[in-house]
Amino acid sequence: MEFLNQHCMLTLREGLEELYRHNPEVASVSKAKGKTFIDHDLTHIIFGCDTSIFGELLLKPWILLGCDISMNELKEYAADPVVQKLNKEGEALLGGKFLGTLKIVFYYIPLFFWIWLTHVRKMSRKWPHSALTEEMLDTKISDLRTEYNISVLK
Repeated sequence: MEFLNQHCMLTLREGLEELYRHNPEVASVSKAKGKTFIDHDLTHIIFGCDTSIFGELLLKPWILLGCDISMNELKEYAADPVVQKLNKEGEALLGGKFLGTLKIVFYYIPLFFWIWLTHVRKMSRKWPHSALTEEMLDTKISDLRTEYNISVLK
């Protein structure tokens, strides 16, 4: 997908359309669930993370440390039954509760720190998680990444 490239020339809106074209199941859930889910999908676009379990895990430090998301928004999203179901599926993909916990503690937490150290903390300001304007949606992803000093993971 083109939005995974640092210098993507699509607009943020076009990037979202591309994500939905390649992941129709994500599109149907997000369109049914509304703004909270669409805001999450837009973070996949701006931070250049796909929707695989690995992409979801790579997105976590960006959302938690690089967005202005509130604790209430996080709680609301995490409490959604669809998100809870996806988390259970992710746990299974990581090898179950025990093996998944080991992977998170010994691999993903150090990776989160590395992502914060080498990428997130270099942002010029936090991404407005749930306050995107129509103008931002119609701006090239590469221009937004330059404005916020976002460098996607390679």
